[in-house]
Amino acid sequence: MDFEHLASLLAVDELVERIERVEQRLSEALLLDGVGLGPPASRMALSGGKRLRPVMVIAAAHIFDVFDDRVVSGAAAVELVQVGSLVHDDIFDNAATRRGVPTINATDGDEPAILAGDYILARAGVEASRVSAEAARVLAGTVIELCIGQHQETVQLDDRQRTIEQHFSSIEAKTAALFDVSARMGGLAADAPVELVDAIGTYARAFGMSFQIVDDVLDLVADPARLGKPVGSDLRAGVYTLPVLHAMSGDRGEELCRMLDGPVDNDVSAVASRIVAESGGIEQALAAALEFERTAVSALDSFDDHPTVAGFRELPEQYRIWALSTLGDNLAVGPADT
Repeated sequence: MDFEHLASLLAVDELVERIERVEQRLSEALLLDGVGLGPPASRMALSGGKRLRPVMVIAAAHIFDVFDDRVVSGAAAVELVQVGSLVHDDIFDNAATRRGVPTINATDGDEPAILAGDYILARAGVEASRVSAEAARVLAGTVIELCIGQHQETVQLDDRQRTIEQHFSSIEAKTAALFDVSARMGGLAADAPVELVDAIGTYARAFGMSFQIVDDVLDLVADPARLGKPVGSDLRAGVYTLPVLHAMSGDRGEELCRMLDGPVDNDVSAVASRIVAESGGIEQALAAALEFERTAVSALDSFDDHPTVAGFRELPEQYRIWALSTLGDNLAVGPADT
Protein backbone atom coordinates (compact mmCIF):
# COMPACT_ATOMS: atom_id res chain seq x y z
CA MET A 1 0.00 0.00 0.00
CA ASP A 2 1.98 3.01 -1.27
CA PHE A 3 1.92 6.60 -0.09
CA GLU A 4 -0.05 7.77 -3.12
CA HIS A 5 -2.87 5.39 -2.29
CA LEU A 6 -2.80 6.32 1.37
CA ALA A 7 -2.79 10.03 0.47
CA SER A 8 -5.96 9.54 -1.55
CA LEU A 9 -7.64 7.28 0.98
CA LEU A 10 -6.88 9.53 3.95
CA ALA A 11 -7.39 12.80 2.05
CA VAL A 12 -3.90 14.10 2.85
CA ASP A 13 -2.78 15.51 -0.49
CA GLU A 14 0.77 16.36 0.62
CA LEU A 15 1.40 13.06 2.40
CA VAL A 16 4.54 12.19 0.40
CA GLU A 17 6.13 15.57 1.14
CA ARG A 18 5.19 15.26 4.81
CA ILE A 19 6.71 11.79 5.08
CA GLU A 20 9.89 13.18 3.51
CA ARG A 21 10.08 15.70 6.35
CA VAL A 22 9.73 12.83 8.82
CA GLU A 23 12.54 10.93 7.06
CA GLN A 24 14.76 13.99 7.39
CA ARG A 25 13.90 14.25 11.08
CA LEU A 26 14.82 10.58 11.59
CA SER A 27 18.24 11.26 10.12
CA GLU A 28 18.71 14.40 12.23
CA ALA A 29 17.65 12.57 15.39
CA LEU A 30 20.14 9.73 14.97
CA LEU A 31 23.16 11.15 13.17
CA LEU A 32 24.50 13.33 15.97
CA ASP A 33 28.11 14.49 15.84
CA GLY A 34 30.46 12.11 17.61
CA VAL A 35 27.85 9.43 18.26
CA GLY A 36 29.19 6.16 16.88
CA LEU A 37 25.84 4.44 17.22
CA GLY A 38 24.30 6.92 14.79
CA PRO A 39 25.32 5.40 11.44
CA PRO A 40 24.12 1.83 12.10
CA ALA A 41 20.97 3.13 13.78
CA SER A 42 20.30 5.46 10.86
CA ARG A 43 20.90 2.63 8.38
CA MET A 44 18.09 0.65 9.95
CA ALA A 45 15.75 3.62 10.38
CA LEU A 46 16.11 4.74 6.78
CA SER A 47 16.04 1.28 5.18
CA GLY A 48 12.40 1.57 4.13
CA GLY A 49 9.26 0.06 5.54
CA LYS A 50 5.60 0.96 5.22
CA ARG A 51 5.88 4.00 7.52
CA LEU A 52 2.26 3.28 8.43
CA ARG A 53 2.68 4.56 11.98
CA PRO A 54 4.00 8.00 10.94
CA VAL A 55 1.21 8.14 8.37
CA MET A 56 -1.29 7.60 11.19
CA VAL A 57 0.26 10.48 13.17
CA ILE A 58 0.05 12.80 10.18
CA ALA A 59 -3.49 11.76 9.26
CA ALA A 60 -4.78 12.04 12.84
CA ALA A 61 -3.42 15.58 13.07
CA HIS A 62 -4.88 16.38 9.64
CA ILE A 63 -8.38 15.73 10.99
CA PHE A 64 -7.82 18.91 13.02
CA ASP A 65 -6.14 20.73 10.10
CA VAL A 66 -2.68 20.72 11.69
CA PHE A 67 0.71 19.91 10.22
CA ASP A 68 3.71 21.52 11.88
CA ASP A 69 7.01 20.68 13.51
CA ARG A 70 5.28 19.01 16.46
CA VAL A 71 3.54 16.61 14.09
CA VAL A 72 6.87 15.82 12.43
CA SER A 73 8.44 15.12 15.82
CA GLY A 74 5.51 12.92 16.84
CA ALA A 75 5.73 10.95 13.61
CA ALA A 76 9.48 10.52 14.01
CA ALA A 77 9.03 9.43 17.62
CA VAL A 78 6.68 6.53 16.84
CA GLU A 79 8.80 5.36 13.92
CA LEU A 80 11.90 5.40 16.12
CA VAL A 81 10.11 3.20 18.66
CA GLN A 82 9.19 0.83 15.83
CA VAL A 83 12.77 0.72 14.54
CA GLY A 84 14.30 0.35 18.00
CA SER A 85 12.00 -2.54 18.82
CA LEU A 86 12.87 -4.23 15.51
CA VAL A 87 16.59 -3.91 16.25
CA HIS A 88 15.99 -5.75 19.51
CA ASP A 89 13.72 -8.29 17.78
CA ASP A 90 16.52 -9.06 15.33
CA ILE A 91 18.77 -9.97 18.25
CA PHE A 92 16.13 -12.32 19.69
CA ASP A 93 15.60 -13.89 16.26
CA ASN A 94 19.28 -13.91 15.25
CA ALA A 95 18.09 -12.28 12.02
CA ALA A 96 20.67 -11.52 9.35
CA THR A 97 18.64 -9.02 7.31
CA ARG A 98 15.79 -6.59 7.83
CA ARG A 99 14.04 -4.78 4.97
CA GLY A 100 16.73 -6.04 2.63
CA VAL A 101 19.71 -4.65 4.56
CA PRO A 102 22.03 -6.37 7.05
CA THR A 103 20.91 -6.15 10.67
CA ILE A 104 23.11 -4.45 13.23
CA ASN A 105 23.59 -7.72 15.12
CA ALA A 106 24.77 -9.38 11.90
CA THR A 107 27.32 -6.68 11.05
CA ASP A 108 28.41 -5.40 14.46
CA GLY A 109 27.39 -8.08 16.95
CA ASP A 110 24.72 -8.40 19.61
CA GLU A 111 26.14 -5.97 22.16
CA PRO A 112 26.40 -3.01 19.75
CA ALA A 113 22.91 -3.90 18.47
CA ILE A 114 21.49 -3.78 22.01
CA LEU A 115 23.04 -0.36 22.54
CA ALA A 116 21.83 0.87 19.16
CA GLY A 117 18.28 -0.26 19.93
CA ASP A 118 18.42 1.51 23.30
CA TYR A 119 19.82 4.64 21.64
CA ILE A 120 17.02 4.68 19.07
CA LEU A 121 14.36 4.31 21.77
CA ALA A 122 15.93 7.13 23.78
CA ARG A 123 15.92 9.40 20.74
CA ALA A 124 12.24 8.56 20.31
CA GLY A 125 11.61 9.96 23.77
CA VAL A 126 13.40 13.18 22.87
CA GLU A 127 11.21 13.64 19.79
CA ALA A 128 8.03 12.92 21.77
CA SER A 129 9.01 15.54 24.35
CA ARG A 130 9.01 18.10 21.54
CA VAL A 131 5.30 17.40 21.08
CA SER A 132 4.30 17.76 24.73
CA ALA A 133 4.94 16.34 28.18
CA GLU A 134 1.80 14.22 27.77
CA ALA A 135 3.08 12.85 24.47
CA ALA A 136 6.37 11.86 26.11
CA ARG A 137 4.48 10.18 28.96
CA VAL A 138 2.24 8.24 26.59
CA LEU A 139 5.19 7.14 24.46
CA ALA A 140 7.10 5.94 27.53
CA GLY A 141 4.08 3.91 28.57
CA THR A 142 4.01 2.34 25.12
CA VAL A 143 7.66 1.29 25.37
CA ILE A 144 6.81 -0.35 28.70
CA GLU A 145 3.95 -2.22 26.98
CA LEU A 146 6.31 -3.37 24.23
CA CYS A 147 8.71 -4.81 26.79
CA ILE A 148 5.87 -6.59 28.60
CA GLY A 149 4.53 -8.02 25.35
CA GLN A 150 7.94 -9.29 24.28
CA HIS A 151 8.46 -10.91 27.68
CA GLN A 152 5.04 -12.58 27.49
CA GLU A 153 5.92 -14.01 24.09
CA THR A 154 9.37 -15.13 25.21
CA VAL A 155 8.17 -17.09 28.24
CA GLN A 156 5.49 -18.77 26.11
CA LEU A 157 7.81 -20.03 23.37
CA ASP A 158 7.03 -23.63 22.35
CA ASP A 159 4.14 -23.63 24.84
CA ARG A 160 1.41 -25.94 23.52
CA GLN A 161 -0.85 -24.68 26.31
CA ARG A 162 -0.68 -21.09 25.11
CA THR A 163 -4.20 -19.71 24.92
CA ILE A 164 -5.71 -17.35 22.39
CA GLU A 165 -6.23 -14.84 25.22
CA GLN A 166 -2.52 -14.97 26.07
CA HIS A 167 -1.65 -14.49 22.41
CA PHE A 168 -3.98 -11.50 22.13
CA SER A 169 -2.46 -9.97 25.26
CA SER A 170 1.02 -10.29 23.78
CA ILE A 171 0.23 -8.83 20.36
CA GLU A 172 -1.78 -6.01 21.90
CA ALA A 173 1.29 -4.97 23.86
CA LYS A 174 3.82 -5.63 21.07
CA THR A 175 1.91 -4.21 18.09
CA ALA A 176 -1.45 -2.64 18.85
CA ALA A 177 -0.08 -0.33 21.55
CA LEU A 178 2.23 1.35 19.03
CA PHE A 179 -0.67 1.88 16.63
CA ASP A 180 -2.58 3.40 19.52
CA VAL A 181 0.17 5.85 20.44
CA SER A 182 0.67 6.79 16.78
CA ALA A 183 -2.91 8.00 16.41
CA ARG A 184 -2.85 9.63 19.85
CA MET A 185 0.39 11.41 18.98
CA GLY A 186 -1.30 13.09 16.03
CA GLY A 187 -4.19 14.20 18.19
CA LEU A 188 -1.86 15.48 20.93
CA ALA A 189 0.27 17.38 18.41
CA ALA A 190 -2.93 19.04 17.17
CA ASP A 191 -4.12 19.83 20.72
CA ALA A 192 -7.32 17.88 20.01
CA PRO A 193 -9.98 17.37 22.70
CA VAL A 194 -9.12 14.57 25.12
CA GLU A 195 -12.18 12.51 24.24
CA LEU A 196 -11.26 12.53 20.54
CA VAL A 197 -7.63 11.64 21.28
CA ASP A 198 -8.92 8.68 23.29
CA ALA A 199 -11.34 7.67 20.54
CA ILE A 200 -8.76 7.67 17.77
CA GLY A 201 -6.33 5.79 20.01
CA THR A 202 -9.00 3.13 20.61
CA TYR A 203 -9.55 2.92 16.85
CA ALA A 204 -5.85 2.46 16.17
CA ARG A 205 -5.37 -0.16 18.88
CA ALA A 206 -8.12 -2.34 17.38
CA PHE A 207 -6.66 -1.79 13.89
CA GLY A 208 -3.28 -2.85 15.26
CA MET A 209 -4.76 -6.14 16.44
CA SER A 210 -6.18 -6.80 12.99
CA PHE A 211 -2.90 -5.75 11.38
CA GLN A 212 -0.90 -8.23 13.49
CA ILE A 213 -3.29 -11.09 12.77
CA VAL A 214 -2.89 -10.44 9.04
CA ASP A 215 0.89 -10.35 9.53
CA ASP A 216 0.73 -13.70 11.33
CA VAL A 217 -1.23 -15.17 8.43
CA LEU A 218 1.30 -13.82 5.95
CA ASP A 219 4.14 -15.40 7.93
CA LEU A 220 2.60 -18.76 7.06
CA VAL A 221 1.41 -18.32 3.48
CA ALA A 222 3.02 -15.29 1.82
CA ASP A 223 5.62 -15.24 -0.91
CA PRO A 224 8.93 -14.70 0.96
CA ALA A 225 10.44 -12.47 -1.73
CA ARG A 226 7.51 -10.07 -1.62
CA LEU A 227 7.16 -10.31 2.14
CA GLY A 228 10.80 -9.33 2.56
CA LYS A 229 11.62 -12.10 5.05
CA PRO A 230 11.44 -15.91 5.21
CA VAL A 231 8.00 -17.37 5.86
CA GLY A 232 7.44 -19.70 8.80
CA SER A 233 9.77 -17.68 11.01
CA ASP A 234 7.29 -17.69 13.91
CA LEU A 235 7.00 -21.48 13.83
CA ARG A 236 10.76 -21.90 13.71
CA ALA A 237 11.08 -19.55 16.68
CA GLY A 238 8.45 -21.44 18.67
CA VAL A 239 5.90 -18.60 18.52
CA TYR A 240 2.41 -20.02 18.10
CA THR A 241 0.22 -17.37 16.50
CA LEU A 242 -3.55 -17.26 16.09
CA PRO A 243 -3.83 -19.45 12.95
CA VAL A 244 -1.56 -22.06 14.55
CA LEU A 245 -3.45 -22.02 17.85
CA HIS A 246 -6.72 -22.60 16.00
CA ALA A 247 -5.17 -25.47 14.03
CA MET A 248 -3.77 -27.05 17.20
CA SER A 249 -7.26 -27.25 18.64
CA GLY A 250 -8.71 -28.74 15.44
CA ASP A 251 -8.89 -32.21 13.90
CA ARG A 252 -5.24 -32.17 12.81
CA GLY A 253 -3.93 -30.69 16.04
CA GLU A 254 -2.12 -33.83 17.19
CA GLU A 255 -0.44 -34.22 13.82
CA LEU A 256 0.68 -30.60 13.90
CA CYS A 257 2.00 -30.87 17.47
CA ARG A 258 3.99 -34.01 16.64
CA MET A 259 5.57 -32.23 13.70
CA LEU A 260 6.59 -29.34 15.94
CA ASP A 261 8.06 -31.60 18.63
CA GLY A 262 11.46 -31.81 16.98
CA PRO A 263 13.68 -29.19 15.33
CA VAL A 264 11.66 -26.95 13.02
CA ASP A 265 13.62 -26.11 9.89
CA ASN A 266 12.37 -24.56 6.65
CA ASP A 267 10.99 -27.86 5.35
CA VAL A 268 9.11 -28.66 8.57
CA SER A 269 7.68 -25.15 8.84
CA ALA A 270 6.49 -25.35 5.22
CA VAL A 271 4.59 -28.59 5.86
CA ALA A 272 3.24 -27.27 9.17
CA SER A 273 2.01 -24.13 7.40
CA ARG A 274 0.10 -26.28 4.92
CA ILE A 275 -1.54 -28.18 7.76
CA VAL A 276 -2.59 -24.90 9.38
CA ALA A 277 -4.07 -23.69 6.10
CA GLU A 278 -5.82 -26.98 5.33
CA SER A 279 -7.32 -27.19 8.83
CA GLY A 280 -9.05 -23.82 8.58
CA GLY A 281 -6.69 -21.91 10.86
CA ILE A 282 -6.21 -19.15 8.30
CA GLU A 283 -9.94 -18.57 7.83
CA GLN A 284 -10.57 -18.51 11.57
CA ALA A 285 -7.78 -16.00 12.10
CA LEU A 286 -9.06 -13.72 9.36
CA ALA A 287 -12.55 -13.85 10.86
CA ALA A 288 -11.03 -12.58 14.11
CA ALA A 289 -9.26 -9.82 12.19
CA LEU A 290 -12.62 -8.72 10.80
CA GLU A 291 -14.05 -8.46 14.33
CA PHE A 292 -11.20 -6.16 15.34
CA GLU A 293 -11.80 -4.11 12.19
CA ARG A 294 -15.42 -3.61 13.23
CA THR A 295 -14.31 -2.55 16.71
CA ALA A 296 -11.91 -0.05 15.16
CA VAL A 297 -14.52 1.52 12.91
CA SER A 298 -17.09 1.83 15.70
CA ALA A 299 -14.57 3.78 17.81
CA LEU A 300 -14.79 6.63 15.29
CA ASP A 301 -18.51 7.22 15.84
CA SER A 302 -17.82 10.29 17.98
CA PHE A 303 -16.13 12.14 15.10
CA ASP A 304 -17.94 14.53 12.79
CA ASP A 305 -17.88 13.85 9.07
CA HIS A 306 -14.37 14.39 7.75
CA PRO A 307 -12.70 12.87 4.66
CA THR A 308 -9.75 11.62 6.72
CA VAL A 309 -12.05 9.95 9.25
CA ALA A 310 -13.86 8.28 6.36
CA GLY A 311 -10.50 7.03 5.13
CA PHE A 312 -9.60 5.70 8.57
CA ARG A 313 -12.87 3.72 8.54
CA GLU A 314 -11.84 2.02 5.30
CA LEU A 315 -8.15 1.55 6.10
CA PRO A 316 -8.23 -1.70 8.14
CA GLU A 317 -10.18 -3.65 5.52
CA GLN A 318 -8.26 -2.11 2.63
CA TYR A 319 -4.96 -2.97 4.30
CA ARG A 320 -6.01 -6.60 4.86
CA ILE A 321 -7.11 -7.03 1.25
CA TRP A 322 -4.00 -5.30 -0.11
CA ALA A 323 -1.58 -7.28 2.06
CA LEU A 324 -3.03 -10.69 1.32
CA SER A 325 -3.55 -10.09 -2.39
CA THR A 326 -0.18 -8.41 -2.94
CA LEU A 327 2.17 -10.48 -0.79
CA GLY A 328 0.97 -13.92 -1.81
CA ASP A 329 -0.48 -15.87 -4.72
CA ASN A 330 -4.14 -16.87 -4.81
CA LEU A 331 -4.61 -16.13 -1.11
CA ALA A 332 -8.08 -15.74 0.29
CA VAL A 333 -8.33 -12.19 1.60
CA GLY A 334 -10.80 -13.08 4.31
CA PRO A 335 -14.40 -12.02 4.77
CA ALA A 336 -15.65 -8.70 3.49
CA ASP A 337 -17.72 -6.62 5.89
CA THR A 338 -20.86 -6.45 3.82
